[in-house]
Amino acid sequence: MGDVVREVLAALDGLGVAYDLIEHEPAASIEACLPLAAQLKAPILKNLFLTTRRRGGFYLLVTRPFAPFRSGEVSAQAGTSRLCFAPEEPLFSLLREKPGSISPLGLLFDEENRVSLLMDSALRREPRLAFHPGRNTHSLALATEDFLNVFLPAVHHEPKWIDISQEDQATC
Repeated sequence: MGDVVREVLAALDGLGVAYDLIEHEPAASIEACLPLAAQLKAPILKNLFLTTRRRGGFYLLVTRPFAPFRSGEVSAQAGTSRLCFAPEEPLFSLLREKPGSISPLGLLFDEENRVSLLMDSALRREPRLAFHPGRNTHSLALATEDFLNVFLPAVHHEPKWIDISQEDQATC
């Protein structure tokens, strides 16, 4: 288990947040996460690290596994100029994560609050959410209520809720 995973788990333990954890082969895509989601009884969410063209800000979009990403739709609701995928370097320096392992649990390391959290409003209806805890060789699930009302306040991040269109949706 890597240092980042240990730090995330220690933070959750310190907050008294219960979670189910599994270790597995690297899973860098939603398709690879489907069996893990079934095992955890929670959707493993799609997490996109985004920025504006001029890198004026960084955003983490957390959405349902098969929700389509429409930059114009998300950007308008976020109240920012057009969002695009951010490069790997700021992802690592801000959240200590790499592509294929992106997770809102990495907000633990964003001590300067440089990353704005955008969340799919449909996630409010999920009883549990699942994420990689910093590396894609582990996955964990926790109660949505604990994520929203314990973890996020502890790391000083508040989500901006985004309505993602329902087209092209599949369920886990």
